[in-house]
Amino acid sequence: MNLIFSPMGENRDRFVAGCFILGSGLLLLINLGLRTLENHDYLRHAEVAREMIRSGDWVVLRLNGEIYLDKLPLFFWLIGLPASAYGAVTPFLARLPSALSAWIGVIVLFFWAKRVYQSPWIGVLSGAILLSSYQFFLYARAARPDMVLTMLIILSLYFFDRGYEDENEPRRRSLFYGLSFLFMGLLFLTKGPLAVLMPFAVMTAFLIKERKLDLLASRPFLLGYGVMAGTILPWVFLFLLRIGFEEALLLVQENRVLTRQAPFYLYFGKIWAEFMPWSLLLPFLGAFVWRRWKEVWSSRESFFLIWFLLLFVGLTLMPYRASRYLLPLLPALAMMLGGFGKGKVKWFLIPALLSLVVWHGVEIHWATRNPSRSPGMTLTREIKTLTGEGPLYGYRLDGSTLEELNFYLDRLTPNLKRYEEVRRALGERKALVLVPERLYEKIRKDRNNSVVTVGIIPYKDERLVLISGGRP
Repeated sequence: MNLIFSPMGENRDRFVAGCFILGSGLLLLINLGLRTLENHDYLRHAEVAREMIRSGDWVVLRLNGEIYLDKLPLFFWLIGLPASAYGAVTPFLARLPSALSAWIGVIVLFFWAKRVYQSPWIGVLSGAILLSSYQFFLYARAARPDMVLTMLIILSLYFFDRGYEDENEPRRRSLFYGLSFLFMGLLFLTKGPLAVLMPFAVMTAFLIKERKLDLLASRPFLLGYGVMAGTILPWVFLFLLRIGFEEALLLVQENRVLTRQAPFYLYFGKIWAEFMPWSLLLPFLGAFVWRRWKEVWSSRESFFLIWFLLLFVGLTLMPYRASRYLLPLLPALAMMLGGFGKGKVKWFLIPALLSLVVWHGVEIHWATRNPSRSPGMTLTREIKTLTGEGPLYGYRLDGSTLEELNFYLDRLTPNLKRYEEVRRALGERKALVLVPERLYEKIRKDRNNSVVTVGIIPYKDERLVLISGGRP
């Protein structure tokens, strides 16, 4: 008797699924808050969420008091919801959306591969390969929106695949397509329209291959477009209502999100590092697909192949490139390798577990070093001992310095641009101004020695001077 369809087989499958879900969650959540937010990008994202909570404005994002359009709001809402309940944005809460997104991603991969390959162990293998790959694990524990984006792409494509599979069940088909477009709408709210193009391009290419392109104009898809619009438009409407159409248009025109240019061959090299240790098997996977091209192209695995190849070529042709853009391609590779490893599951799970041990060990090593190397924490620790409850200003501080000040001091520090503003600030009672040392002498001479030096604090490659305008 086939155990997959017997009661004993069903119980075994549930046990395997339960162990995988619990084990992967434990591996992702353990020591999640151990490291500080020393990385500039991580701290910036945490600061945006902190200012959102502090201001109460969950529609218009702000960084250092200015409107922030580099990212859209969903990721910051996911940080802000638990942080507002807790009362503060912590390193754990800033990383929690990424960890939970990674967890959801590997769970979906488990059930997806299980359906395609008709084996729970291939599901475990596919999820374990993805979880233990270097880039996926790294971004699963980073305060960045990339893992949320990857999880939403997985969900969009999974429910499209389910809808396509259930073409003879109109209600289920419409439900699955609706869920696919719902997650594409959430993709827009995470990273904008370019993010939506990634799963939609994969779907379109697959339908071209299946000669069913007319499905794009079918009733289930038209309803899906409506679901996506209904997901996106409420925030867009509230944003425009809050700041006005002309101001929004100006901000979009001035915004420069995609700026990282790199050689066109970047991804051909990066894929080996980012998918370690499994990238060592890519030549064997490529040879396997090449030998069985017709069989793979006519099977359900062709969807994963289209997913990887289309996005890899598309990203390569784009003028702006960064290694993290490869992250949404890794699930497709993980499922193809899972199928490739059928019959050799234990030989794949052993390196998966060893890799996870190594990645956790590297993270613990970073955590033991980072507190002493975090210039922002050192700076704010010194300032806390020198300042009271009076106003604190910055003068021509760079953006990263201001973010560290605001986050670790839990306040919004105005960054003065003009010297006349510094004069007015120094005239306030108990006000302090933090200035780079290179600007300090000019201020001291202009004030005819009435400036009081409260403290000189080493910071990165320079020193900052904390001054007041009156005698102690």
